[in-house]
Amino acid sequence: MILRECFHYWLHRYGELFLVGEQTYRGLFFQPPAGLLRWRFSPDELGELPRPLWAVAVAPTTNLPSNTILLWRNVSYRILWQLAFRLNDVPVYRLLLLEPVV
Repeated sequence: MILRECFHYWLHRYGELFLVGEQTYRGLFFQPPAGLLRWRFSPDELGELPRPLWAVAVAPTTNLPSNTILLWRNVSYRILWQLAFRLNDVPVYRLLLLEPVV
């Protein structure tokens, strides 16, 4: 599938490394769009979320459960939730929403 191959190319070319324990992963980090946050959280929940929030796109085979702590740019983040994106039942990538650990 061309879309999946393109994602893997972007991931390996532009992805940043992050750690979960001793395991290294690669992901494309970005600020989550407001529409995604409003889709997932109520207005009250949005107001209570710590900032800054980050989203990271990872390989579809990366399966990190919620509340997993990861280290990116020497800062610890917790996975709030994850969402798998598929195209015709073929997994393309997985999206993780991250909150800073305070």
